[in-house]
Amino acid sequence: MTALRDDGIVVWEAGLSREEEFLMSSRRLSGALAQRLGPDATNGLAELLDAEKETMLNVAAERFERRLSEEVSGLRVDLVRELHGMRADLFKWSFLFWIGQVLAFAGFFAVMIRMVRP
Repeated sequence: MTALRDDGIVVWEAGLSREEEFLMSSRRLSGALAQRLGPDATNGLAELLDAEKETMLNVAAERFERRLSEEVSGLRVDLVRELHGMRADLFKWSFLFWIGQVLAFAGFFAVMIRMVRP
């Protein structure tokens, strides 16, 4: 088994320096635009674009949730209508079944009474 080697790197603080932020934001923007605007304007533009992107994503998510709830409500209404239709059919066939059972029992009972009476 080998011993793990320490690379000697110690991180004292988290976050990016001003130059690193400029490089990160300039990567999102074209190089010519980032050089022309400078670090402060490039960071400001990148923050503005990020904020607008967040706003657009929130609006899109709200629209999606609204459409989803409308569709689910429509499906719920269709389901209730279908269940009411099935319930009426079930009641109709149940009624016909029990009428048939009563008639069959009455016929069987009539035959039994005639057999008992000579």
